Amino acid sequence: MKLGEAFGIEVDVLQSEWGKRVNVEDVENKLSEKSYKAVTITHGDTSTGVVADLDALVPVIKKHGALVILDGVVATAAIEEDMSKCFGHPDYKIDIVLTGSQKAIGVPPGLAVVAFNQSALEVRKQLGRIPAYYTDINNWIPIMNDPSKYFATPPVNLIYAYAEGMRLVLEEGLENRYIRHSAYGKAVRASLAEYGMKALADEGVAASTLSCILYPEGVDDAAFRGALAEKGVILAGSLAHLAGKAFRIGHMGNTTEQMLEKAIELIGQTLNEMGHKANTERAVELFKEAMYANV
Repeated sequence: MKLGEAFGIEVDVLQSEWGKRVNVEDVENKLSEKSYKAVTITHGDTSTGVVADLDALVPVIKKHGALVILDGVVATAAIEEDMSKCFGHPDYKIDIVLTGSQKAIGVPPGLAVVAFNQSALEVRKQLGRIPAYYTDINNWIPIMNDPSKYFATPPVNLIYAYAEGMRLVLEEGLENRYIRHSAYGKAVRASLAEYGMKALADEGVAASTLSCILYPEGVDDAAFRGALAEKGVILAGSLAHLAGKAFRIGHMGNTTEQMLEKAIELIGQTLNEMGHKANTERAVELFKEAMYANV
C-alpha cells in the first residue's frame, strides 16, 4: 500500500484473517463498488504460509475489467503461474507476474524478475509518461529484443547465477518441481505436528514453499531459534502479532529432502535440550511417510 501511495496511486487493501484466504465474495463486492485498473494478488504469503486460489480470483478480477498482477515472490518456479492459461474465458489470464531471484528459483537476492503479457504492455503504452525510469518496462523492451543494445549496466554476476538457477528449474521440469514442493510442504508440516507445532494455515490453503508454524506452550522463540542456528538451521521469526509465538520455515528452491529431514531431526533435538518432550524418531518417520505418500 505504501509503495503505491509513493507513486500517487490510489490503493485499497483487502486482507484476510492471518492463516486464511481472502474471501472471493469480498473481492467481488469490492470490484462492484467502483472501477479498478488493476488488482494485485499475493500468490504465496510470506508472513502466513497461505497460497491464493487463482482459479477463483482471476475470473472475478478479469470479469470486472482489471489487470491481474501476481506477486509470485515465494511461488514462482514452485507453484504454477501459467500466463497462457485461460481461467474460464479466453481473455481471462494473468497479466503481470513479479518475483525475485532469491526464493524458489534458488539464486542470490538482487534481481527483480517481471513478466508482462500483451494486454499489460498495451495499458503501459496508454499511460504515456510515468514517474519511472529503470523500472519502466518500455525502456527494457528494446534491450530484450536486442541484448547487444545498451540501457543500463546489468549485474552480470547475478544474471549468470539466474541463468544457472533457471537451467536447474527447466532440467527438473516445472511439473516435477510443483509436485516436489507440494510433497515437501506436507511432509514438513506433518512431522512438526508431532512436536505439537501446528501450522497457521490449514492444509487446504497452505503454500508448498514455506510454512508459518505456531509454537507449543512454553517455547522461548529467541532461545529456540538461537540454539538451532548454532546447529546450522536458520528459522525466520514470525511477524506482527505472531512475533515470538511462531516461526517460519522455507522448503523451496533447490532444498533437498535430506536437508529438510535433518532440520526436522535437529528441531526435535533442540526441543528436548530445552526441556520440551519431542519424539524425534517418530517425527522423522512421519516426514518420510508424507514424502512417499505425496511424491
